[in-house]
This record gives sequence, C-alpha cells and structure tokens, in this order.
Amino acid sequence: MVGKDQILPDALTYNLLINGFCREGKVDRARKIIEFMKNNGCSPNLFNYSALMNGLCKEGSWEEAKQLFVEMKSTGLKPDTIVYTTLMNCLCRASRIDEAMSLLKEMKENKCEADVVTLNVLLGGLCRESRFHEVLQMLEKLPYEGVYLNKASYRIVLNALCQKDEMEKAAKLLGLMLDRGFFPHYATSNEVLIQLCKAGMVDDAVTALFGLAETGFKPEPHCWEFLIEMNCRDRKLLHVFELLDELVIKECTHNLHVGATFA
Repeated sequence: MVGKDQILPDALTYNLLINGFCREGKVDRARKIIEFMKNNGCSPNLFNYSALMNGLCKEGSWEEAKQLFVEMKSTGLKPDTIVYTTLMNCLCRASRIDEAMSLLKEMKENKCEADVVTLNVLLGGLCRESRFHEVLQMLEKLPYEGVYLNKASYRIVLNALCQKDEMEKAAKLLGLMLDRGFFPHYATSNEVLIQLCKAGMVDDAVTALFGLAETGFKPEPHCWEFLIEMNCRDRKLLHVFELLDELVIKECTHNLHVGATFA
C-alpha cells in the first residue's frame, strides 16, 4: 500500500494491525506500528493507544503500559473509561493498588465516569491485597454517590472474604447484599453458612439462612445437616426447631408445586 501504490492507511487500518500483533503476542511489532504511523503522517488516536496498552498489559509490561499512557496524554488525547480501566487492571494485577486508586481520582478530576467494570477491577485488586476495610467502605458508600454496582461487585468481595476466613465481614456483607436485592451464587450461599458455623458464628448463620430463605434459597442437604448439628451442639434447640420448620415448609411447598405441575 505505502511503498508500491502510495496509499497511506488510516488509523482504523493501523488498528487492525496493532490488534492483530497483540493477539499473537507480538507486542513489539505493534509498538513499531505506532512509530510507523507517526513517521508517515498519521497521528495515533485513542483506539490505537488503547489497543497497544491492552497488549502490553496482557504480557505484564506494566511500566511500558504506564509510559504509553503518559505519552498518549502528552499528545493531547483524553483517556476514556476503557483506557483508564485497562491500565487500572494492569496495575492491580501487579499489586500496585494505590497507583490504580490514584487513577480513579484522576478520572473524577477529568470528569471521566468510572463504570461498573472499572469499579469491579478495583474491588478485585483490593481483595487480592486483603484490604477489606476499604472494599467494604466502597460498597457501602458508592450507591449513595450515584455509582451503579452489579451483583458481580458484591460476589467478588464475598468470595474473597470467605477465602480469607473473614467471616464477620462476610456476614455483614451478606446482609447488605440481601437488603439491596443482590444474591450470592447458590454454592457460595451454602459455603457461607457452613463457614459461619465453623467460625462459631451459629447465630449469624441462622440469621443468614432465614434472610436467604426469603429469596427462595434452599440449602443443600449436607448444609442443612451441618446447621442443625452445630445448633444442637450449642444447645440452641429453638434454632433447631426453627430450622426444621423451615425445611418442612420448603419441602411441602416444593411437593405441592410439583403435584400441581403434573396434575
């Protein structure tokens, strides 16, 4: 195109090459495309830089990704949410959470709105560093600041709390989730109930169970057995009877539903 026919590619054509090289793991070749563009009268745009930055992040070239980000801004281009999120994800995976959080602050200053993907990247990064106090603060206050969170936001944190045996915080988060209409995965719900019991938080487990039951949740048989066993061991017979009542009611309701279906 360039040498023989004197046809100069546009930014879109270059982006196909950049993305192609990055997908093949040839990020150095993609970087040369950016330089080729500059030398042939085509200024790289936001999509070109974003594609290369994504490639650098995937191969773990954190510093180069940051340098490219600075270079992009020096040309007068204004980063969008995708660019910021790409770099934040890169920094979080390199355990450089504070730098990622500073980018969130920069986004606000530049009136660039963080979306739920951006926030989930940060929540995941903070969880990997066990910075749960900050995570729970974010989950608590963000909705009041007009920031939309989705079920994945809460599930990321709940799973991390369970993995780290932070069961007091997990119980608190579960209550917050249910209040806001978000529900854990079925397997996670069973795991939370069992881990609460193992942590000696039997009352919290029972409270969590009845909260989950209102959403239609029915624990697995081994989870029921464990809950009743732990309550009996702690001589909390009232809890046992309440749990058995709940089991019977759910089973009867299920049988009635099945019978009506086949009638």
